Amino acid sequence: MLERLITQVGEHPKLAQWQPPLCGDMDMRIDRDGNWHSLGQPLARERMVRLFASVLRREDDGEYYLVTPVEKWRIKVDDLPFVLTDLCEQDDGFWLVGPLGVRCKVNPDHPWAIINQLPAVELWHGNWARLSRPLYYRLAEMAEHRDQGYGVMINDYWCVLAQD
Repeated sequence: MLERLITQVGEHPKLAQWQPPLCGDMDMRIDRDGNWHSLGQPLARERMVRLFASVLRREDDGEYYLVTPVEKWRIKVDDLPFVLTDLCEQDDGFWLVGPLGVRCKVNPDHPWAIINQLPAVELWHGNWARLSRPLYYRLAEMAEHRDQGYGVMINDYWCVLAQD
C-alpha cells in the first residue's frame, strides 16, 4: 500500500496545484523536535514519515495539512514541522540539512527569519524549519554583531541568530 501511495503522489509532489476539499482533522501531530505521531504513538516507519512530510502544506490560515490530489487532512504541529541539524559545504555553497532528507541551500529562495525568538528557514509549501540547538550553538560560535543583532554570513546571505 505504501508503494502505491508513493507512486500516486510522485517523488516531487505539486502541492500548489492540488486543491482538494477538506476531509477533516487527522489524529496526527508533529512535535517540537520534528517527530511525527499518529494516534498518540510515534511513527516509526521513516519511509511513511517521508511520504507524509512530502505532502505537508501550511496554508494562509496558519494550519498544516496533508494534501493529495483528492484529499486534504488537517494535522497539528507543535512549533515548526521541520528541524535543521547540520550545515554542510558542497561545491555550490552551504546547505542546511535535517532528518527525512530535508535539504535547502542557504539563499534568498529560502528566507531566514526569527520565529518564536529562534532562527528559522523557509523551506517549501509554506513550511519552515528551525535550527536544532547544536546547530544554533555551532553557528553562534562564529557570530558577529551587525544591524542590532548577531548573525553569520552563509553563501553571502546574512543570517540573524539573535536580535538585540
